[in-house]
Amino acid sequence: MHINSQFFENGLHTRAYFLYRNAIILRRLVKMKKFTLTIGALAGLLLGGCAGLTNLTPENVPENASRTYTISMSAHINDGSVIQDSIKPSIVIDGEVIPMREAVDMKHERIYEYDYVMPKNRKEAKYYFLLDYDVENKVEGVSKHRQMTSRTVYVLRPTSRYVVSMQNERGPVGSQVPVLGRGFDRLDRIIVGDIYADTEFVSRTTLMFTVPPLQSGKNYDVNLVNTKGEETWVGQFRVDASTMNVSPASVDLKGGEICTMIFNIGFKAPKGGYPIDIKTNIPSSIIMDEVAVPEGKNSTAVTLKAAAPGKGIIYVNAVGFAEKQIPVNISEPDSAGDTLRDAAQAARKIDESIKGGEGNKAGNGDKAAPQKPAAGADSDKPKNAAPARETEPAVEAINASAK
Repeated sequence: MHINSQFFENGLHTRAYFLYRNAIILRRLVKMKKFTLTIGALAGLLLGGCAGLTNLTPENVPENASRTYTISMSAHINDGSVIQDSIKPSIVIDGEVIPMREAVDMKHERIYEYDYVMPKNRKEAKYYFLLDYDVENKVEGVSKHRQMTSRTVYVLRPTSRYVVSMQNERGPVGSQVPVLGRGFDRLDRIIVGDIYADTEFVSRTTLMFTVPPLQSGKNYDVNLVNTKGEETWVGQFRVDASTMNVSPASVDLKGGEICTMIFNIGFKAPKGGYPIDIKTNIPSSIIMDEVAVPEGKNSTAVTLKAAAPGKGIIYVNAVGFAEKQIPVNISEPDSAGDTLRDAAQAARKIDESIKGGEGNKAGNGDKAAPQKPAAGADSDKPKNAAPARETEPAVEAINASAK
């Protein structure tokens, strides 16, 4: 089959033009904040190089006191022979065919709208679009009428329950995020990703949720869930890495010694607690239980016991937190011989200080220092026995501590 290369090239150029044109329209719509676009409408705008009509109106719209709702559509006509003045957009609603007007500030973009007033005691309305236009036939020298019809029937449903915005679009695990809207209930819950977040009902127009334990550096869909399990998309939230406070910042112990480590996550742990992963490159040097912050608590304390000598790192990790590294140095414990030697040296110092004190007393006074009593002499006098009684308890105490 032969393909006309010139025709094919022109087709690619036309397609590229429509993609570019629709991107410009989308940017203007978002900037003007004039429309709330559904996913289908976004796809229609970006990929709508083919002829057709795209609905720009969401199915559920916020209820208002005037009961007036703007219905909008975008028209795509690939026929280059269309007569511009002949384009007539219409909406068919409540059995009537009603002309639509060109959107303000979007002339020549083929964006059309209509303000529909919802009748009282009505909860929804069904509608579809028509687009009438003429094309010029240069061969025959006459124009031909054509009509496009939207592919489906749409529903407009005003609702008293809706989400306006999520106040923050990013933050760390444990941060609190307000959600503004209307018609909230005390039993409403927020889901971030696939995890239910702790949700606080503030008022009928405000909910507050706490960012649950989620991997940082990623975007997650946020949905509002009612008691029936029906979900309403709120927006996307990016989880940033948080920093955990760990005390002490470094560990320096001798074998057999212990210390208490405190882990503070900075927010109340969710239901079931908040596990903390502890690893080290010197497993034979430290003994430590598993770590988890109890439900409803901000921190937890765990005992660390020093074992074999070693020097390394304790790696602290938790979902949503940046890794924390704690330097560790475990040295040799004091030996029994070193303890006895230190005790003996201390005893000698005490004995020397006592004797030195007696010599100074004898040299400074008029009487000579007391002499050792002769055999058979009265040795129960407190003067002569005092030095021995003062020395012995000190040595015993030191020896006892050494043992």
